[in-house]
This record gives sequence, C-alpha cells and structure tokens, in this order.
Amino acid sequence: MIRIAISGIGAVGGYYGGLLAHKYRNSSDVEVCFISRGENMRVIKEDSLQIKTPGETLVAYPDIITDRPEEIGTVDFLLCCTKSYDLEENLRCLTPVIGENTVVVPFLNGADITEQIEAILPSSEIWQGCVYIGARLVGPGVVSKYSAKEHLFFGSEKVGQERQEELLQLLVDAGINAFNPTDITKRIWKKFFMISTAATITSYYDRPIDEVIKTNYEAFKSLCVELKNLASAKGIQLEDDIIDTTLETQKMMPPGSITSMHHDFKQGKNTELENLTGYVVREAKRLNLEVPTYNMMYEALSTKQNQK
Repeated sequence: MIRIAISGIGAVGGYYGGLLAHKYRNSSDVEVCFISRGENMRVIKEDSLQIKTPGETLVAYPDIITDRPEEIGTVDFLLCCTKSYDLEENLRCLTPVIGENTVVVPFLNGADITEQIEAILPSSEIWQGCVYIGARLVGPGVVSKYSAKEHLFFGSEKVGQERQEELLQLLVDAGINAFNPTDITKRIWKKFFMISTAATITSYYDRPIDEVIKTNYEAFKSLCVELKNLASAKGIQLEDDIIDTTLETQKMMPPGSITSMHHDFKQGKNTELENLTGYVVREAKRLNLEVPTYNMMYEALSTKQNQK
C-alpha cells in the first residue's frame, strides 16, 4: 500500500489531491489523505471535494481528511501545498506523518523552498517541485481550474530514479500532467523568474499586470535583468532570451489580471513577500550583487506589509 498525504487543500492541493483521491478511491494499492482545516475540511468530510474545470466536474472522496496529522500516521509521499509564509508552522504540525522513508515534495512559490525544509527537517528526504496552473478555491470544498493547461514538475538531483518514477506513475495515472525532469532546479528558477518579477511589480504599483506593462515597462525589465544576474551568480544558467520571453508572456495576460501576492496585499492578508522579493534582496547581498530595483520595491512593500 502506497500512502500519499496532501497538506493544504486550497487551489493547488485541492486540484492535484482531488485528482489523486478521485482516481484511487477504494483502491487496495493507494491511499490518499488530506490534511486540511476549518470549513473546507468540514465540507469535504461531510460531502466531497468538487473540482470544476472548463470541460467537467469531478467529485473526490479522500480516504482520510483531518486537521490532526497524528490520525493519519506515516506516509510514503507528503505533498506540501500551503502558502510559503505558513511553511515552518505547517511542517512542525506534520511531523506525525513523516517517517524514515517519507519523501516530502513541496509545491510552493519560492526559489529556496527545498533548502528551507531541509533546515527544518534535516533527517528527511526532500525533493523539489513546482506547478503551473490557474485555479482558485472558490468556496469550501470547491476548486475551480480555469486555465486550459496545467503542468506539474518534481524531482531531485540528489537521489536515484526508482522512487521518482514511482511517484510519476501515480500522478500520471491520476490524469495529472506531471513531469520528472533531470534539470528540476532550473525549472524551479524559470517559474520563480516569472512570479517573482510580476508579483513584486504589481504589488509595488498596486496595478494589474497589463497596466504595469503599459506604464512601468522599464521598471519591470529592470527587475528581470537583476534577477537574471542573480541566477547567473548562483551558477543557474537561464535561457538568454528569458527576459524578453517573460515580458512577452506577461503582455498576453488578460486585462485586469493581478498576481496572488498583489491580491493578498489588497486584502490585507499575509503575503509571500519574503519568499518572492525578500529572498532576491538577501541573496544578492550575500553575493555582493547590486539589485537596486528589487531593493527599492522590497523596502516599500515591507513597510506596507508592516502597516497592516
């Protein structure tokens, strides 16, 4: 029996966990457990988790859903899908499901999430992961995926392939568009490049992406140049045209689109500022690298966040 636990049943955890639970319901080979809380947990436990896509609605029933990880016991794979600002607190609560053979796979926004987890769980096997998906938890027990495509990447450049292939097969069989690339660190950075620059500039100017592109294009480009320089200083060779392709991709976003971090700032919620913007500032300082645009925006956003 392979046991999989998903922590954080929001948009990402709800979508991927829901597909796993839907596929392996009543399976004698795979058990899927949700770690959730509050009204979301109550609705899923009493009814189900609904996954609404442009083409269909799937209904999922996890084998276990609880806000008490000790009720689950140790698992083979723990998929972490919480917000990055909840990471340490979340992991401390998850120790009952983490055994000697548990693999922890995070799907959080950030370039150094795996390193953060390794510092908290030094004896555990931690892989890397990231997803590209447009989805929202639109209500308790209801996830809406509005993007036409989604991609999930995971892996480790430190361990063998056997268990990676095992997880890949489980995900693919559940209908997940999953990949296990050999260059997972570069994949993490490619996504970080896109979300860090966009989240920082939209939050700083408090404007949607299309408006920022029109009125503050040079500032957006400056962030991209600074982040590419940081990646190079860390030995991560991104594509030569990543700045142009990132800016062109952002131009294609629907009018009025805002980033998740910008949305959290507007709502007065906790934000991922430290992982998406602060990380760049701190890492650049460590490497004696100048990132003036990131510094300026981080300082202003830190002040804004502290005034909540």
